[in-house]
Amino acid sequence: MLMMYVQMLDAPQEKVKFEQVYRTYRSLMFRIAMKLLQNTQDAEDAVHNAFVQMIRHFSKISDVPCKNLTPWIVSIIRNESISVLRKRGDLTPIEEWDGCADTTAQVSDYHELLGLFAKLPDTYRSVMELKLLWGYSDGEIASRLGISKTAVSSRVNRGRAYLRNMVEQEVDGK
Repeated sequence: MLMMYVQMLDAPQEKVKFEQVYRTYRSLMFRIAMKLLQNTQDAEDAVHNAFVQMIRHFSKISDVPCKNLTPWIVSIIRNESISVLRKRGDLTPIEEWDGCADTTAQVSDYHELLGLFAKLPDTYRSVMELKLLWGYSDGEIASRLGISKTAVSSRVNRGRAYLRNMVEQEVDGK
């Protein structure tokens, strides 16, 4: 597969950079897709679609700082996995979200919750995605984002509170 992707790029430096990204992130992308999709074939499809999306926008990858590349790639594979879930009509129940089940259970639509999640400030969203969606430990998140474990814990707690407030406002507003 790698050769097929590389052939889709024009510049030799893009090919080298893409190969590095592919080798570094493919297993992470597959793990994320498997966690969401619970099906090997669907996970492979999501990873393939994510790499195709990355190639379409590969010129932007040079603009992404190294420390922000992982959340960017996680976001792409998450979106592609969600697309696969939509196509097969099998979205993950809201109640399975770690730490947010007490308030998010009131939101009837998974898409609404994703919309609220996307409204989180970047500081909280990247940490919340890695912690709640992908199951990384505080230490893993800290090393990936280049922040302390204490900062990770604080951002997760603040992000959860921010999300709860948004959910409560959404529920009260209806």
